[in-house]
Amino acid sequence: MLLKKTICIAASGLTLVLIGGGDASAGGILRDVRPTAQLANGPANNIWVNLAKKVVPSVVNISTITSPTTISGEDGNSEDMVKRFLNEFFGRSHGRGYQENKAERDLTAPPGNEMMPKAVALGSGFIIDKDGTILTNNHVVQNADEIKIGFTEGSDDIPVAAKVIGRDPDLDIALVRIKDPQHRKFVPIPLGDSDQVDVGEYVMAIGNPFGQGHSVTHGIISQKGRSAPDFPLATYLQTDVAINPGNSGGPLVDLNGNVIAINNAIEARAQGIGFAIPINLIKQVLPQLKAHGTVARGYIGVVVGELTPPVSKKLGAAIDLHAPFVTQVYPESPAARAGLKNYDVILDFNGKTLRTGSDLIAEVTASKAGNTIPLKVIRGGVEKMLSLKVGQRPANDDELAKYQRKPASVRRHKDDGGRIETGMTLQTVTPMLARELGMSEKITGVVVDTTDPASPADKIGLSTGDVIMEVDQKPISDVRHFYSTVKDKKEYLLRIRKLTGAHDDTFAVVVLDLKS
Repeated sequence: MLLKKTICIAASGLTLVLIGGGDASAGGILRDVRPTAQLANGPANNIWVNLAKKVVPSVVNISTITSPTTISGEDGNSEDMVKRFLNEFFGRSHGRGYQENKAERDLTAPPGNEMMPKAVALGSGFIIDKDGTILTNNHVVQNADEIKIGFTEGSDDIPVAAKVIGRDPDLDIALVRIKDPQHRKFVPIPLGDSDQVDVGEYVMAIGNPFGQGHSVTHGIISQKGRSAPDFPLATYLQTDVAINPGNSGGPLVDLNGNVIAINNAIEARAQGIGFAIPINLIKQVLPQLKAHGTVARGYIGVVVGELTPPVSKKLGAAIDLHAPFVTQVYPESPAARAGLKNYDVILDFNGKTLRTGSDLIAEVTASKAGNTIPLKVIRGGVEKMLSLKVGQRPANDDELAKYQRKPASVRRHKDDGGRIETGMTLQTVTPMLARELGMSEKITGVVVDTTDPASPADKIGLSTGDVIMEVDQKPISDVRHFYSTVKDKKEYLLRIRKLTGAHDDTFAVVVLDLKS
């Protein structure tokens, strides 16, 4: 005979019903998960039912139409960064709510007169104030020729026209407003505190998956602080809530009905791995978006990495220190004018202790341009204080291009003879080779041609196309210079440049260990 045992979880208001003897560890079967109130009082008090009733009226369905000419007009800006991010990291079956019109071309039409299909995008958004301002993802509405908002799925609800009033491509958010409110009563949804969210906490997502209309799903927060390629200004909340194309821009809410994040993307190669932008990051920029339609962020002009014990040892820092360190200072940037140098370990920014590169990015982007702030760094094992005047983040890649690295002052070196085995073959970077790699012709160093599996070069992640710019904090001019420097079986500090796209290179510092 099976015995039923009920375990109440007061914090969440849920009840687990075990079928079997004893407890779960003794072989009981988890059979049912229901809100405690439902067991006592019936479905009317189900927490998910009540939550859906509370939140759904604030969520809208968004549809857009974009012309082919607008879609093809890529200009290398941060919106194209979004496309690369989606296609490369999440795959083409990502949860970004993008669908192409399936209409086929008329093959009988004369050449040049084919009807080009328009792109139809489906997404979600939610109302954040009594004026009817709608928050959504920027990629849902970017380049749209026409935006329609659906408030309900009732037969008398006709989608209404809307316009974008503010966009922040770097954070991938946008504000939309109805063109003609027609005395419509808006129900705003409260914004919560994403910093207080715990891993394992129950959450609900609301959106328009695959154009199915208002739909709700629930799950938990799987992890916090997930980084994302090409989105350096934000870290994600990871959730196992079902998120599909069309959910983009919809809210992720806690059990109190407060928005803790905005649904943004999925991992296409897996199930139950979704990502959402924490609402606290969004709340920082909402006043600017509402007032000006754009966001002005602080900028200092550096690329940073995070310390590992081998790198810490080489830089004279404590082996167990957690802090970002500089892998690239752009010339003529605020950091360069302040005297910040490559390999500097940044301990704190404006009095706030830093542990990761994300910490530094958050502090810098939240700083007001023009403010002068103190920096504490470790340089060569010695702490130093610097004073830095924060600049304004360049609006696009063309402006960032002016900070690209200038040619280093290096001398040609003679090869001292035999070359030590590193597990890689190298070429000297020439202007022609730099162009082929899509890099600035001003770059100097040696480019990795091939690497051997399990070799010292392979173990530290060097790959074809990487450019080694410095060895032990000194510029490298050519292959001979590299091998005249790397000639003993010991550890060498390499500063490398990994190409990831136009004006979007990654700089890293690694330790090449040739001792074994």
